[in-house]
Amino acid sequence: MIRKTQYPSKWIVMIIGYLYLSSCLNDHHVKYPFIGNWQGNGVDSQGNKYVFYAKVICLGGDRYQVLILDRLDTGKKPMHVMEGELKEGAFSYTSDKGLYTGGGQLKEGLFEGYYKGPVDGTYRMWRLDEQK
Repeated sequence: MIRKTQYPSKWIVMIIGYLYLSSCLNDHHVKYPFIGNWQGNGVDSQGNKYVFYAKVICLGGDRYQVLILDRLDTGKKPMHVMEGELKEGAFSYTSDKGLYTGGGQLKEGLFEGYYKGPVDGTYRMWRLDEQK
């Protein structure tokens, strides 16, 4: 009988944990407004236009990592890796181990940015995930 009373309490703990995690996932755009999947396009200082995708990951606090990809469902190494800090909608970052620096502004699912390095450029990217 002791074992039977222990199992329901474990299930209750698991269900409560699941509900808590579900609530965290549903409001992750509120707590971490930059994370998710993005699509973008831009132009470099030589006039070359390009299209890209990005996966944005929170590293903790206001720190984010942005993986620039040729498509979202790829196992390839990212074309660029940006790391930086988001403060009041402004994101400043370095990319490719300091080769590039950049920044931009996040506002309601749209990010407009720039980069400086061997080649300079500007870009825009928009959220592909649904905000909940």
